[in-house]
Amino acid sequence: MLPRTRQVLLTAAVACAPVLAHAQLPIGELYSTLARVRGSVSLDGGGTTILSGSSIEAGEQPARLVLNRGGELYICQQTNVSVSASANGRDLMFSFGSGTLESRYKINASSDVIVTPDLRFVITGPGEFDLDIGILPSGDTCVHSYGESTGGVIVNEQMGDSTYQIKPSDFVVFRKGHIADVDANPIATVCGCPHPKSIYVAHKSEAPAKPQPAPIPDSLKIPLAERNMDPNQHVVVDAPFVFDASAGPPPLTSRVMHLHVESSPIIALQPAVQPPPPKAKKAPKVVANADQPVKPQKKGFWHRLARALFE
Repeated sequence: MLPRTRQVLLTAAVACAPVLAHAQLPIGELYSTLARVRGSVSLDGGGTTILSGSSIEAGEQPARLVLNRGGELYICQQTNVSVSASANGRDLMFSFGSGTLESRYKINASSDVIVTPDLRFVITGPGEFDLDIGILPSGDTCVHSYGESTGGVIVNEQMGDSTYQIKPSDFVVFRKGHIADVDANPIATVCGCPHPKSIYVAHKSEAPAKPQPAPIPDSLKIPLAERNMDPNQHVVVDAPFVFDASAGPPPLTSRVMHLHVESSPIIALQPAVQPPPPKAKKAPKVVANADQPVKPQKKGFWHRLARALFE
């Protein structure tokens, strides 16, 4: 049995054999800055026109291929797809070994083919198709046909005769690429391009995000009259404490703007040294001696005159 890679190359070679003589037909315009293209391209007016027989490898972002016949094909991250066109340019074939493709287009009286290592998808018109086909890391193949689709898809095994029809709004996973082991509407499975990681660059003028207010505790939702209060407990405080370490101190400019400024003149105060207060003179102590008689105090003339006049 041939290896899986050779099976894909052999299938692609057989399908492309009738169109090798018309390998230079334009397929569409590629819009991507990270994708790499191998094969024939045409650079016209700053765009990249993909020609039949080329391969496109998407980088860290999905690559968008706008088809000349109408519609779009999204090549998801880290997906390498080969594109080919029929002689009339209406029938297209896409082959890839890993990754995911998203088809968004409308076809008329023609059919497209999408080839994976295990399965072959035939998209037959007329109808509109909103289809995601991906190969999961586990080796399973997922197919998601959205409600906007109006046409069906026929699935065949590369090395078998099993057939499966995918209708609009179907979401299935073929375990290990086998149609007999199909899982409809799987849980926790995403089929499509993964969301690119957003790169946020903070600008200097951007204000920091405000912290969300803390939820109100259940104890505060009960009315005060219905609470069971302890009579010995006077004050009860139940409040959330929020600390934001990312927020710096408030700007000094706002504080200076609110300072109260007075226009009164400045009075210079000169230092002065006061002398110590004078000490009071102490009265002489009179010590009475019991042995000595107290001498009577002599009184003058004026004292005797006042006494003679008023007594």
